[in-house]
Amino acid sequence: MVDGTEAQQPSAPTGTLQLIQRDRDSTSRLIDVPPRQGERRRSTIGDAFLITGAVRDLAGNRAGRLQALFVVTNVRRGDAQVSGTFILPDGRIVIGGATTEADIDDFAVIGGTGRYTGARGTLRVTEGRTTAFVFNFTG
Repeated sequence: MVDGTEAQQPSAPTGTLQLIQRDRDSTSRLIDVPPRQGERRRSTIGDAFLITGAVRDLAGNRAGRLQALFVVTNVRRGDAQVSGTFILPDGRIVIGGATTEADIDDFAVIGGTGRYTGARGTLRVTEGRTTAFVFNFTG
């Protein structure tokens, strides 16, 4: 039997969310595909890097964690295809896109769960000793 009332779906997030990741909070692992080069030599197309670690709010409090996979697509330019998930206490945010050797890259917010169900927008990543993540949700 179908009830005439529908459960109200949470509305997609809007606004901005800012997180940071300190170098000491992240780990990187090389996934070296043939031809195997090892960590001391330049990556080849198809090699990947798995980045994991804690993310923090701007006050420095732990806010969750990040899991991201970077697959090398162009060695000379330093390009990679990226997919990642921010795992936060109130839900997950899924991002994707391409990265370059630039210090600033923009990615698409392609979805989420929990508070971030229906999330759309952009993520700007600014790299440095502390990496800054600025989400701009468009609803």
